[in-house]
Amino acid sequence: MINEINDKITLVYYDLDGNIAMESVWASNEGTGYRIKNIPFFAPNLAYDDLISVEDDNGELFFDDILEESGNSTIQLIIYNEKDIEDITKKIESFECGWEGSHLKGHISVNVPREICYKAVKIFLNNEFVDKKLDYKEACLSHEK
Repeated sequence: MINEINDKITLVYYDLDGNIAMESVWASNEGTGYRIKNIPFFAPNLAYDDLISVEDDNGELFFDDILEESGNSTIQLIIYNEKDIEDITKKIESFECGWEGSHLKGHISVNVPREICYKAVKIFLNNEFVDKKLDYKEACLSHEK
């Protein structure tokens, strides 16, 4: 049975300045919880395919708790120069990692699947950081890595 990805879950978190912020992710209802179906761009501690519980506030769904970690990791990037986006995302894909672009140019989120060793990805990101092409945040590292 394929679950439809048609529910939006609101994630409430503290941004880098300590202010309350919100982000929405798509999810599929699995009966026992909701499975996150896109990579969070800003919110910490969640990854693609995590199973979460929600609170329903007059039809709006809000993240409540993690029921089951997927084993995936979420890395959030800012690529400084638009001309570097294609090269960086192609390299990310070469590690068999998925990524999504934000509405903000140069902001992308990367999913490192549970079966992929993060070490090579981290070396690449560190090199790009040293070269001043990007900055990144390890928003959710799997306990399995």
